This record gives sequence, structure tokens and C-alpha cells, in this order.
Amino acid sequence: MTLDQPTPRRLRYDGHCSRCGRALAKGEVAVWDRAAKTVSCVACPDGATPEEPEPDYGVGGGSARREYERLSAKREAEIRGRWGRFGGVVLALTDQPQSTRAWAIGARGEEKLAQALGEVDGIRVLNDRKVKGTRRNIDHVVIAPAGVFVVDAKNYSGMVQIRDRGGFFRRDERLYVGGRDRSADAEKLGWQVEAVVDALQSAGVDPLPSVTPVLCFIDAEWPLFRAPKSYLGVRLESIRSLRALVVSDEQLDTQAVEGFTRLLAAALPAK
Repeated sequence: MTLDQPTPRRLRYDGHCSRCGRALAKGEVAVWDRAAKTVSCVACPDGATPEEPEPDYGVGGGSARREYERLSAKREAEIRGRWGRFGGVVLALTDQPQSTRAWAIGARGEEKLAQALGEVDGIRVLNDRKVKGTRRNIDHVVIAPAGVFVVDAKNYSGMVQIRDRGGFFRRDERLYVGGRDRSADAEKLGWQVEAVVDALQSAGVDPLPSVTPVLCFIDAEWPLFRAPKSYLGVRLESIRSLRALVVSDEQLDTQAVEGFTRLLAAALPAK
């Protein structure tokens, strides 16, 4: 990557200093590093990085795990309140609702993916991110040499397939996993990508790095031949293939990876 000389400029968007993390307001003069696609305070000395805390990388599956524990505790309290000293027996003989178990399954998938990505050199992973102004979260944002990846972890079982449900004159391709239509999972990644792009644009990043949506199926099965690679512009990956994807190109150097990590960690805090 060719390095351009960093130059002071008035910011078009609010942002954060890539060196000290201080908030930088729109219109404030800051140093724009076009090569790294980061901004920094004019007061931060060139070539020196002041002491600053590590970004909060978050905990994979953290909010899903907490929701599972909340629902489990609520169910236990209700059963013990209703059945008294027989509550323990009732709990032992009955299963949790599927809606409660789903939170635990999802949490395990996110935890497994966060651990696997954490073993890849040269990348940064922001887990379980909160989108300000909403109750939504993004499972993982990966900042890597190959760009920025918005990853939704899905802990499904069964075969990943693309099926055409259209007729003779109309194609209607749908994403199936284990015989269930999961097309909506790909559609929901749109707002997640938009949140990441908005955060980068608000910090004055121009040009933007590539921002790629990914559905990562933790323990699903894949066809031996012609396995689907994408659906509606969303990459379909296993843990193994995702680990290879994020280092498959060199769009961002180390400085850019670190700068974008701090920027996105501040804009999309851990949940």
C-alpha cells in the first residue's frame, strides 16, 4: 500500500482519534492519514502513540448467554413458586422451552466462532456489538487484511443448500439449512452492514474499506460438490473457510486494522 503524507483537515463527520481515542467533532481540525484511513488529534505527536486503553473487544455470545440465564432463572422461580418443595422434581422432569434453549445454542455458536477467530494472526474481532439507538446487536465485526467483515453466527445443524422454489418462468432461490428456510437470516444482515458503514462514514473514512456480510454456520454440513458460496450478496462460510477468507487479501495494513478497530469499538460498543 502506498503511504500518503498525513495532513490536517477539517472533519466532515464526528470521529475518534486513532491514537488516544478522544472524540473528534465534525468541523474540528484533525490529521487525516489517507493510507491508514484513520484520523488523529493534531496534538498527538507524529510517530508516537500515547498511552491508551485497549478497545473493549467484547465477549462472543455474551448477551445471548445472559438472556438464556435470565429466562432459565425466571422459569425456575416460577416453577418453585407454584410447586413449592416439589419444584426441584418438576424442574428435573421437564424440559426448558425451545425458545429458551435457542439462546443457549446461539451463545455456544458465537463463543465457538469468537475463539476460532481469536486464533488467527493479524486480525481483530469485535464481539457482540451494540448498535446505538436500537436493541439490536451484531455478533462479530472482523477487521482484517482482507477488509471488514460483518459476521452473523448461526449454530444450525443439517445441510446448507440453495433451492429454487420458483416455477417454469420465475426463479425463487431460497437458502435452506437442515431442510428449513433460512433466507431471512441473510436479509437481516443488511441493517448490520449499514450500521458498520455509517460508523466508518461518520468518522470521515474515505475511501471506505470493503465491508462484507457473512453468515457463518458453526456446525452445519456442506455438499461435497458445488457448495453454495453466497446468497443475496451474503457470503456463506464455515468456521474454517471464514478463517481463510479474512486473510485472503491485503487491502488493509496493520496500522489500518488497528485504527479501524478502535474506531468501530467506540462507535459500536460491546453489549
